Amino acid sequence: MRLEKFAGNLWIVISKEVTDALRDRRSMMAGLLFALLGPFVLAAVLKAMIASELDAGVRPLQLVGAAHAPGLVRHLEAAGVTLQASSGKPGELLAATPGAVVLEVPAQAPRQLAQGREATLALWADMSDDDARRQAQRVQALVAGYGAQLSGQRLLGAGVTPGHANALHLQLRDMGGQGGRAALVLGALPLFWLLGLVVGGSHVALDATGGERERRSLEALLAQPVAPGTLFIGKWLTASLFGYVSCAAALLLSVKALERLPLHEVGVAFAPDAALLAQMLLILLPLALLVGALQCVVALHARTHKEGQIYLNLLQMAPMALMMHELGTGSPTASHLLPMFSQHAHLGALLAGQAVAPQLLALSVAGCLGGAALLIAFGSRRLGSERFVFGL
Repeated sequence: MRLEKFAGNLWIVISKEVTDALRDRRSMMAGLLFALLGPFVLAAVLKAMIASELDAGVRPLQLVGAAHAPGLVRHLEAAGVTLQASSGKPGELLAATPGAVVLEVPAQAPRQLAQGREATLALWADMSDDDARRQAQRVQALVAGYGAQLSGQRLLGAGVTPGHANALHLQLRDMGGQGGRAALVLGALPLFWLLGLVVGGSHVALDATGGERERRSLEALLAQPVAPGTLFIGKWLTASLFGYVSCAAALLLSVKALERLPLHEVGVAFAPDAALLAQMLLILLPLALLVGALQCVVALHARTHKEGQIYLNLLQMAPMALMMHELGTGSPTASHLLPMFSQHAHLGALLAGQAVAPQLLALSVAGCLGGAALLIAFGSRRLGSERFVFGL
């Protein structure tokens, strides 16, 4: 009987809070604006990065003195470099075409090479330009490779094995695979989802607690035959619901936006199925409950709406701590009890195509639910205190 009464009262409180939140459409849309626009902003940034990466391989390389190095021309063309022979001065070419890269082969280069001497080429580029810097680095590596071939031919002509000139040869073997590249390119996605979770429910938590204290409507609610704990739980569940819906919208919109990007062009495979999306949403659910409880407790201590906004705006900076430190494979197992850090690590692992250990997920859930339970008990106690509610 008591359980049925509690459930009935809780449903009434939740219905009332949801109705109030939906009635304030301006605040609701302001909270959802980040979740709606954030994924598309991130997709636009990634699209520009991909276009810049692909453009670095097809942008023409201005070559001054191409007739002096036919072998180098063939080597660069075989590597897929688009060459554009030019006869002007490198400085003038850069001034006429901002962002261009110019390779200058001096007229004395063939004579120096024929004499067995070192020929000095000049690579002109504005290294403050990202596209020019990438193209210059690629050309620099190709020219160095061609120079190594010429050095080997000289050694062979002198009767020396080219391998004797190099005591060590280093081979770089990329073991990251598509999953590692996906984590590198899509690493900002979990941060956007966590920000959507924090921002989405803040206006509901503020209006349901600090806003009602300022309007003096909280006293009328406490005069009703409903326990203070039931009132706080109803407000907590409502704030958590709106934050979770905002986060889920950001996640699903991110997937839809990224499906339209040519991620395969940069070696990234991103095609999450329904099971992976459901797993991500389940990972975020305990954190939504904790964040909702924390926002309600913080906003409850605000005497005015503006004061509550200051507190919650400071709270919204919490996900930024993930940019300074994140959990990795070498982190202690107990560190997965830390809310938000553990969710960020688990979401990043799923994006990289890795499985998350069940014991780590259990620690993450325990940390969030344990913190939420403590905050609910504290908030219910504060709400039941007349001295606190009336500011005595």
